[in-house]
Amino acid sequence: MQLKKVTITLKHEDCWTSDIEDRTVTLNLEVYPEKGYLRSWLLAPSGKFGREFRGHNSVKKVNRVLEAKEYSLIDFLNIYEGSVAGILYNMEVLILGNYNVAGEETWSFVTGKTTLNEVRGMLSSIGEVSAFLVEDYLPKFPFLTDMERRAFSLALNRGYLEYPREVEAEDLARILGVSKVTFLYHWRNAQRKIMKFFAEHYRP
Repeated sequence: MQLKKVTITLKHEDCWTSDIEDRTVTLNLEVYPEKGYLRSWLLAPSGKFGREFRGHNSVKKVNRVLEAKEYSLIDFLNIYEGSVAGILYNMEVLILGNYNVAGEETWSFVTGKTTLNEVRGMLSSIGEVSAFLVEDYLPKFPFLTDMERRAFSLALNRGYLEYPREVEAEDLARILGVSKVTFLYHWRNAQRKIMKFFAEHYRP
């Protein structure tokens, strides 16, 4: 198989991650190479991001910090040049996820078999690699029937998931040309399959 899933762990000394001992997870990553930064949404333990994080050389700007009881959600800009995300983006891999713990970054991404050595070489040039796992990339998706997809898409796009709801089940059933009971049956099946899929396959 030509497509490979790579999971690499490295310590990147010039990054803010080298100073963080607690586990953090990147929830969203937006890359702006032309502006010289990347934007991250980070999930971290509450109270762990003080002056040291905000003042780190690799952190361009902290946009906002949303505090919850146990976790913080941090929206910040990171310097693009020399970052792991920047290198991966430049090498045109498909980034799947990232988390950091005990001063090390772990990244998962998909790339071609022929570029593995090049990618590893580039990442090794900016940090000490402690783990490099390669496996066949087998994309997995929850299988929904045609009616389940239609019910889910309609509910999502018409505001059935909003609070308060913008549309009722009877209205969606009428659009689909089925009874309310039939709509709810397919809607709940779709929900169950999607939640089960993420519970089994999502590993931050």
